[in-house]
Amino acid sequence: MNVGISSKNVDFSAKEPTMTDVDMAASLLDEIIGQRGVRETIKSMLERAYSDLSKRNGAWTRRRVRAVFNKEASRIENREIEEMKAILDGRRKQAAYRAETARIAAMAVIQPAAQDRRQF
Repeated sequence: MNVGISSKNVDFSAKEPTMTDVDMAASLLDEIIGQRGVRETIKSMLERAYSDLSKRNGAWTRRRVRAVFNKEASRIENREIEEMKAILDGRRKQAAYRAETARIAAMAVIQPAAQDRRQF
């Protein structure tokens, strides 16, 4: 009898691994932090995230941001996830607005140039 040997099939599961609230919150916080500078410290990255989150809701603390980032939080409140999603959604809307504004400005520059060519 092979009691000490476990089957390799036991480790395999057909189900997708589920993302916990802590993992989701840490992932959202990573998106809020954005790209890290070459010599930027973790402390300054977390301070940047804290600044954005505390503007939205004063209940955020530096310790809470650090706990979410390090996945040390034992529970994540729904409002925290929703606030992080709202910040990211606001950034996406701002980026879309800037892209649309740049597109319209480029059209305004191109149209007079095209009219100048028709005159010759």
